Amino acid sequence: MASRYLQGTALLVAVLLLALAVISLAGCGGSKSGAISQEQYDRIQKGMTLDEVEAIGGTPYRTHKSGSSKDPNIIWNYSKTDSEGLIRISFLGGKVDTISPYEINVQPEE
Repeated sequence: MASRYLQGTALLVAVLLLALAVISLAGCGGSKSGAISQEQYDRIQKGMTLDEVEAIGGTPYRTHKSGSSKDPNIIWNYSKTDSEGLIRISFLGGKVDTISPYEINVQPEE
């Protein structure tokens, strides 16, 4: 009887672990980290805050800060999910100032 109980418990644990793995993968959204699609790109507008852009595109794959620590110039780079190159978004005063076009193949700086 104890053996049956252990087998049932092991099966339940295995099913729960599989369900957790499926839920975790579903939360990834199907796109690679630091990459945005054309649809996400189209939603980003001049004047948006860093938080608003991150809510749309997630965490950028590369960031760069320059200038004063109180009001830095910030550049975020995202890969494109459906083509080569990257998107470069620059922030001044914590808001989007410029966004590179999606169609142009911007390459990362070394």
